[in-house]
Amino acid sequence: MKEGFHARRLIKLLTEKGKSLSPLTILTHDHPDPDALASAWALAHLAKALGNIRCRIVYGGVIGRAENRMMAERLKVPARPLRKGELAGVPHLALVDTQPPFKNNRCPPRRIPDIIIDHHPRHADCQADVLLIDEGIGATSTVLAEALQASGVRVPRRLATAIVYGIGSETQNLGREAVSRDMDAYQDLWPKANMKTLWRISYPRRSEVFFRTLGRGLREAFVAGGVVGTHLGAVTTPEKAAQIADFLLTLEQMHWSVVTARFNGRLHVSLRANDPGAGAGRLLKRLLGGGNRGGGHSMIAGGSVELGPDLSETVWREAEDKLVSDFLGSLGQDPLERRWPFRS
Repeated sequence: MKEGFHARRLIKLLTEKGKSLSPLTILTHDHPDPDALASAWALAHLAKALGNIRCRIVYGGVIGRAENRMMAERLKVPARPLRKGELAGVPHLALVDTQPPFKNNRCPPRRIPDIIIDHHPRHADCQADVLLIDEGIGATSTVLAEALQASGVRVPRRLATAIVYGIGSETQNLGREAVSRDMDAYQDLWPKANMKTLWRISYPRRSEVFFRTLGRGLREAFVAGGVVGTHLGAVTTPEKAAQIADFLLTLEQMHWSVVTARFNGRLHVSLRANDPGAGAGRLLKRLLGGGNRGGGHSMIAGGSVELGPDLSETVWREAEDKLVSDFLGSLGQDPLERRWPFRS
């Protein structure tokens, strides 16, 4: 596996700075997914091995999706929820799989992190002492896998399993926005991973709440041309919107999925497309009014807007309908031609 430029820079940084970066707090985006958890864990492992740097991994929100919880529990990922005020005054801070301007993380205002490692498109206002943003790959974990391989640092079986699952889940098993470097990283660590654990993570037991959310999503699902979408209403974690959007896009003859969800006074939205040139991230950012409300890649995007607490059902529904109508209109679809095929 040939490492990328950012992997070499990371190895050089950790080796040369060493204990001057210790202790290092590693922050993921809120409600971290497998790519974020695996990336953070790999960075901590590299930092300890190359520079004897003490690390802690923290995140805002919760790990809500069943697969993600199973990953964290079965692999004993050394990450924990962030405590209130914990980031104030930390000497060294690294962000993985996110950037401060995205507003999906708890990076303190005006704090410039020591390190940012990400694969999402760089925000114009993103700053760090060392900025390692690689938009040409499908998963942040790929940069860390390349650095592990190039450095010769031993990769424990649990960490190898986490990285394999992180890359696989982010790219839908190398089928979505994956490039040769993602495939090489995945294949390099695959023999070191625990296959039984990967199976258990991929097929976890699910709560009744999940099936109620899925049922509600299907009842409310609409189709308009090559678009399928739904409104989930209130959810226990905003990750549900992305999960259902992935699921709905498997409906035959669909090219786009759009899903909204309500969480803590915010309207969350997830877009999915099956065309590598769809431009989902740019489209969603425009739909949400620009700024830091949304973004993503060509085939996958997410974002949210603040609507406020204690809103009436009418206000929520109007906001949801406007967003979907604007989305359909941007694709040349008539919002009035929606049909609800799963209602009995």
